[in-house]
Amino acid sequence: MFKAQNTRDETTSHMKSMFFAPHGWGKTTQFKYLQEYYGDGFIISGESGLSSIRSAGIDYLPFNSWDNGSDPEKNKYSFVDIFRWMKTDDFKSKDYKWIGLDSLTELSSHSLKAAQEKCDAEAKEQGKKNANGFEAWAKHSANLIGACKAIRDMPVHFLVTALAKESQDENGNIEHWPYLDGKAIQQALPGIFDNVFAGVRATSGDKNDAKVLRYIIMDDVKGWKGKVRDEKRRLAPVEQTGNLVDLLKKMSMPDADFKKLKPKETEA
Repeated sequence: MFKAQNTRDETTSHMKSMFFAPHGWGKTTQFKYLQEYYGDGFIISGESGLSSIRSAGIDYLPFNSWDNGSDPEKNKYSFVDIFRWMKTDDFKSKDYKWIGLDSLTELSSHSLKAAQEKCDAEAKEQGKKNANGFEAWAKHSANLIGACKAIRDMPVHFLVTALAKESQDENGNIEHWPYLDGKAIQQALPGIFDNVFAGVRATSGDKNDAKVLRYIIMDDVKGWKGKVRDEKRRLAPVEQTGNLVDLLKKMSMPDADFKKLKPKETEA
């Protein structure tokens, strides 16, 4: 006998988000804000730019490949080995409140390379001159989506970053998506996250008093592909802020606290 569940009983409170933006926007800095608000976290890092958050004292491991093995003494780690460790009691004992992946663009490159090498090896074993390119892309897609889903489903907050990539749709309209290898996965992977935030910059003032303003997009705005699961519709399609946590807090705070915000804090 089945018993219907009720949406009021849903207790999931962990934010599962993707954030993509151009170089230099401050994507990696968002992990410092997560640490300040949620507590200790862990970063799976494929970037060399963690110096921008050195003072935050966040635990991390760098990945240098998808699955080419690890040698901690040489500071060499594969993403697959890091993920395996994340499923152990040792990792769980750390009681991290959030996990960050910086960045999905870098991991995508490693995933595709590993998929192509595996298909090439299989073709050679079978006496074929050339590997099936479609199989490599299928393996790559399964790798990346499977990994993100597995981490997403862990009982912690999850933030993944990516570079932004400009492209055109079939009608010639400019679009901005996360920069991933393969157009299909580029457009499909954001769908597994609750929130997809896009960061853009604008400059105000003259050359003697120029200011860089940062905005975060949460909808389909001028080709930028954002989305949020904002049940109470507290966020505008575009918000001026350089701190992603400001928006996560605004979505999840009690109604009474939200009503206390100053007008400029509730407007785009």
